Amino acid sequence: MKRRVRIFGWLTAMFLTMPSMSGQARAASPANLLCSEGKIICVAESVERSLIANPLKLDVTVNSSIAIEVNWQIVDSNGKILDSSTPGEYIYDPTASPRSANPLRIQDFIFTPATSAKGTLILNPSRYTVTTGWSDLPGIQIPVRLTTATTMVTVLEPENPAALTSALEEWMDEEHHRTPDFAPTLKLVPHGIAIMRVERNAMVGATAEAVFRSFPGQSPWHARDWSQAGNTAHITIDGDGWAGVSFYMMEVTYRLEKSVLNLPGIKKFVLDTASH
Repeated sequence: MKRRVRIFGWLTAMFLTMPSMSGQARAASPANLLCSEGKIICVAESVERSLIANPLKLDVTVNSSIAIEVNWQIVDSNGKILDSSTPGEYIYDPTASPRSANPLRIQDFIFTPATSAKGTLILNPSRYTVTTGWSDLPGIQIPVRLTTATTMVTVLEPENPAALTSALEEWMDEEHHRTPDFAPTLKLVPHGIAIMRVERNAMVGATAEAVFRSFPGQSPWHARDWSQAGNTAHITIDGDGWAGVSFYMMEVTYRLEKSVLNLPGIKKFVLDTASH
């Protein structure tokens, strides 16, 4: 059974097609809910024709005694795919320990700006069984409103990326690490990325997410939670593990720290470990 391995913060990381838009229907639903055929997934009726904010925040109620994966996608009225979830990213598993929360909470950034003020939020569930594996289920297509406004997110990158890799290799080869923290002095250059307008209080998270998208690993990592306490930015990240992920996390943590500290009012950067 496919399960997403969640790893929060780089310390833990050291030791995570466009869905078919056919065959989907909205069934008769309980009051104030929009449900898929069979009512496998439901969302609040207020989502319909609402203005989609960035980041997207959505609670999906799952009615199933077995694992259900929910993939989302937003398409504007010109057919442009604005963003979507990564396969395996959102799974409701009632057999998991601790039990998965219901509703399933989706929180993700939308990076591609919309080219129209109307669009469609698509929710496609799939179900896992031992005999058939993952199979698609009827989903929901919900008309929504979009903003065409944008926000410029800036990430700081080494002018010479190879210099960062070399510095890390040298640091990791040092016996007992003569310097306790990996903090090379490199020339950094800013790169601006125009994304769908971001909520003001989400710039820390959007900046971190931009770093991951500009410097991807073998599988996607994401900024899951963020907060600012005074001049300190806290970020929780997750993603898939793979051989060599610790090396990737060292490089990406350097980029995260430099980019987040570039935000106005941020003086300290902390990668948090998720509480369970």
